[in-house]
Amino acid sequence: MSLAEMLLRDELRREPETPEEVKRLLDAIDRRLEDAGIEANHPETRLEQAYHAILNCALVGLRANGLRPTDGRGHHIVALESLCDTLGTPADRVDYFQTLRDLRNKDLYTGGIHVTVRQAEEAIAEAHTLRSELEQWLGERGAGRH
Repeated sequence: MSLAEMLLRDELRREPETPEEVKRLLDAIDRRLEDAGIEANHPETRLEQAYHAILNCALVGLRANGLRPTDGRGHHIVALESLCDTLGTPADRVDYFQTLRDLRNKDLYTGGIHVTVRQAEEAIAEAHTLRSELEQWLGERGAGRH
C-alpha cells in the first residue's frame, strides 16, 4: 500500500519533520543495535532489539517525509509497510520484517515462542543492513546524519 493510500485511510498523518526527532530516532537505532549485538543477552532480547531498530528505521523514513503513523491498532504494521515507498525496500524484505513483528508480539503477549541464536543473528544482520540503507537514503536526500 502506498503512502498516499495510507494517508487516505488515516493510517498516516502529515506532521512537519524535526531534525531533533530524526536524530533521536537515529541514536535509538544505534543503541538498539548495540544491545542486540551483546551475545550475553538472550536471543529473544536480541531479536526484540533488532526489531525495534528496524521499526525506528521505518519511522525515520516517515518522519523525513513529514509523515507519522496515527495512534491506534496496527501502527507498527503501517510503519513497516511504508518502507516500500520511503526507502524503496523490496516487499519480500518488508514481509520478513512483519514476521519479526509477529515473533516479537507472540513473545511479548504470550511468551509462547523460542527464538534461536540463528534467528536473532539474522534479524540483527537485517537491522544493520537497513540502518546502512537508511543512512545512504538520508545522504541522498541531502539530510545526512542529523
